[in-house]
Amino acid sequence: MKSLTTFLLLFISMSMCNAQTDLEIGSVYIKRAEQSYLDNEMGKAREYFDKAITYIKEINDSRVARIGTILSFDIKDYTKAKILAQRYFELEQEKTSEDYFEMLELYVTIDEAIKQRAIEEERNRLEQLKLAKEKRRLDSLTNLWHEKSQKFYIEIDSIGDFNKYNLAIYKSKDYLGIMDDYGRILMKADTFPHAIAYDGYIIFMNDLERPTRLFCFNSKTQEKFLLPDVTAFNPQAYDYGEIMLPRANGLLVTYPKNCKDVVVFNLKSKEFRAIEDKKELLKNLKKNDIIDKYDKDLNVRIEKQWYAIGNSVGGSFYALFNEDKELHGFISASDGRVYTSDYYSSFGGFCDNKFQVIENGKTIWMDAEGIKYYSNENLSGAYSGTTKFVKTDQGKFKILQKNNGKDVLIKGNETLHLLEDFIEERSK
Repeated sequence: MKSLTTFLLLFISMSMCNAQTDLEIGSVYIKRAEQSYLDNEMGKAREYFDKAITYIKEINDSRVARIGTILSFDIKDYTKAKILAQRYFELEQEKTSEDYFEMLELYVTIDEAIKQRAIEEERNRLEQLKLAKEKRRLDSLTNLWHEKSQKFYIEIDSIGDFNKYNLAIYKSKDYLGIMDDYGRILMKADTFPHAIAYDGYIIFMNDLERPTRLFCFNSKTQEKFLLPDVTAFNPQAYDYGEIMLPRANGLLVTYPKNCKDVVVFNLKSKEFRAIEDKKELLKNLKKNDIIDKYDKDLNVRIEKQWYAIGNSVGGSFYALFNEDKELHGFISASDGRVYTSDYYSSFGGFCDNKFQVIENGKTIWMDAEGIKYYSNENLSGAYSGTTKFVKTDQGKFKILQKNNGKDVLIKGNETLHLLEDFIEERSK
């Protein structure tokens, strides 16, 4: 029993010694923290204070509470600073000291800071709610715009230049069609892969080299029709052959294979044009010394060579074919000059005193006197509208048009403001 009593007394004594040692160590660090504070070394002061607290398990000294309050206030930890300040006032017995009044002033400042922070936090909370609400509104409008905008996108591969009739050739899946500047389809792209356009006419072809089907679209009247089969012009013709540019007077000239003639089709009257009385024509050519003679088969001799005279491309120019049914060239019934096909391979229809001529594989223009021109006015005209077809990153096209100085999406008779303007309009 005596041994047990001795052990307990020793244990209590050691515990009291250790506790006293912790307080003393903590006191040293508090003193260092106070000195660092006086030296304006706030970082070092906080470091010492934090070490002191590891030894001081409970703050029972107003001096510790005071320095802790000051250091917590310095880093704007107002909640901790207020708790320590309250502990200071609980422990401090001297209510008239200068330190007491400084702490009282600091406590008021801490309390004001806490209230101000609460006001700011509430304001921030309300602002965040407002921003979240606005974001939901903007997201809703953005989603609505994207939903509405889908109908304004056009899935085509490309679109050409618009003419003065506000029409352009567009391409979709290797076929060509016609669209106006509001995105309305006037001819669907599902049959013809090739086309040429000039003077307001657009000629679609099923093949570029040897077309057997031609389809005409009149930009001015928007009339469209399929041309007759070339065999209606000549049963021996395989195809329409080379297609020249259509002209404003409706003349379309083509060069079919295996046919001793040139096709001249009038796009206005929708009929093939041919010499009405070839014998009478040859009589006049003989009379005017344009040809040497002609035979009973209505072949003509020019400078000791025999030719078959073919259709007129206008301007009193007639095609000449050799005995192998090959195009030799063109003869002018006015002055007898022959323009051989080894240099002038093809003549187009005569209109406004000019032919389209293929010279060495390139288009030039020539008048009835043989004078060459390297340009000609295309009566399809230039587009004067404000519509723009813009290809998007997704490969689709959107149509933009000016409205009160701002771009809007259009499709047919419908319009849609761009996203930014759409949101602004819905926010008024």
